[in-house]
Amino acid sequence: MIGAGLFLDLDGTLADSLGVIRTVYDRFLERFGKIGGDAEFDSLNGPPMAEVVACLIRNHAINQQVDDAIEIYRGLIAETYSDVAPFAGAEELLRLARSRAMPVGVVTSNNAALTRKWLRTVGLDALVDDVVGGDDVTRGKPDPEPYLTMLERTGCKASASLAVEDSVMGAGAAIAAGIPTLFVAGEKADAPVGIAGLVGGLYAVADYLRVST
Repeated sequence: MIGAGLFLDLDGTLADSLGVIRTVYDRFLERFGKIGGDAEFDSLNGPPMAEVVACLIRNHAINQQVDDAIEIYRGLIAETYSDVAPFAGAEELLRLARSRAMPVGVVTSNNAALTRKWLRTVGLDALVDDVVGGDDVTRGKPDPEPYLTMLERTGCKASASLAVEDSVMGAGAAIAAGIPTLFVAGEKADAPVGIAGLVGGLYAVADYLRVST
């Protein structure tokens, strides 16, 4: 075991992308003459894209094969994701982890290749050691498999590592994998049970690391 690793979710945690993801959600439904809502969108923050699309097909009685619908959804994400910026404090946090010899991983329900492309685009790729995407696992968040996969790849010890998540499903996945987890709360009030703490953003995560390691 190497010891401590820093593992971050992508959308809404490392990447300021929830607005773009909401646009994709709306455009996908509009393509089939459907209208979504805030509650449904919030409930789909966390699971892999294939699960999100399958849920939308069921919820809105969309007459489309799941595989074809996934390709449509993936294409919409690819069209819009170039506009996504990192959250404030992202580079500073990753450099702090690197200075402390902590492997850094991105654990996301997004596509792994798209995630790596985004990291290159925003200049963070050299500060991230590995990516586990929704397409790398059989069971996505809230199942612990994505985080267990990252632990195995990096050789890190769960209890010595730190995960950062902004969704209840994502936090649940990290906690189930045995990783102390910070929850980026924003204006959310219903933080999941078992988290190590609430933070307002990535600068606060860096402060937590400085105190705890």
